[in-house]
Amino acid sequence: MATRSLLTVPLVLTVATATVAWVALGPAAALAFGALALLEIAMAADSSVPMAGIAGRLHSPARRLFLSIGIVAGVLAMRLVLPPAAVAVGGATDPASAVDEAVFAPGSFSAHLAEVRPALAAFGAAFIWSVFAEYLFNTDRLSRRSWLGGLEARLARVARPRAWSVVTAATGVLGTTVLVGRQDAWTPDAVLPVAVGGAAGVGAYLVSKRIARWALRGVDGTDTGSVGTRGAWRVHAYASTVVFERGLVVFMLFEILDGVYSLSGSGLLGADGLGALEQAALAVTAIAVGAVFLARTTSHLDQAATLKRLRYLKAGAAYVLGVLAVLLWTSLLVPVPGTVVAWFGTVVIGLALASSLPWRAWARRARRRTLAG
Repeated sequence: MATRSLLTVPLVLTVATATVAWVALGPAAALAFGALALLEIAMAADSSVPMAGIAGRLHSPARRLFLSIGIVAGVLAMRLVLPPAAVAVGGATDPASAVDEAVFAPGSFSAHLAEVRPALAAFGAAFIWSVFAEYLFNTDRLSRRSWLGGLEARLARVARPRAWSVVTAATGVLGTTVLVGRQDAWTPDAVLPVAVGGAAGVGAYLVSKRIARWALRGVDGTDTGSVGTRGAWRVHAYASTVVFERGLVVFMLFEILDGVYSLSGSGLLGADGLGALEQAALAVTAIAVGAVFLARTTSHLDQAATLKRLRYLKAGAAYVLGVLAVLLWTSLLVPVPGTVVAWFGTVVIGLALASSLPWRAWARRARRRTLAG
């Protein structure tokens, strides 16, 4: 599948929606929507490699579900449902009121979301680090070549890798809580959200993995990572845990680190004099465009077995999660520059891609051609 075909459906959706917005709302709204949709597509491109790595752990019919409906539904749900849910829980308010505020009073909602941001960031950091630790400590005991050399190889051989995953995540939660406490004179309003959010992140990860193990147990008579065609409802339960993992990562990257909330239109739509429902509709459509592009790109990477041919690309995708977790913990103490947020994933994936390419083989072939000539 060429890059042009990957972009066909997302670009058709973008052009069609921009045209409708131009006719109904004016050129400024159409241009703002186009910018937001392209931003979503760029974010999706960064997320496609980790998504393909997850798809590689699934087999039919879970893989088909994940690569089609699962990614789109998961991204939309996490991007649109989690923020109002967090505000409702953090502010002890009615969920319907939180959704109403998100749509009709995005400025007020953003302020309320900022109030619960420390707990959300602590939750996301602990959860995402735990997912990264699956690779770091090689919990599945897969045969692989280490990307970063001897230290990574030794960590991949530690005894009780799952225990190490939990211990390192808990250490991150404890360390961040202590640093936040010292920075804010141990004010309960500053310390408790970080401690409780971090503990909830570790707990959510353990629950997700428990559901995944339960879903796989007895499928095709095994209890491994291999999923067969029987027990489809269990397979779908397993796929849902995978979608949750990646949906949470995308949410944390965009809404928490970048300080952007989806329904406010990333700050691009508010200046156009649009109504609240119009802003929300355009923002949701832009998110859907990015989700469709993400699903198509991930499917292409999976079908082309790109992660097998580029042996360090999966490692790079894993380290993106590790860096994201560290950035989330860091953001609880000091502001993280937007340029770091915008480029860290691209840089890590780029380095992994460059180190995966067969430079030596290409050089040998070039020398042979030179000698032959």
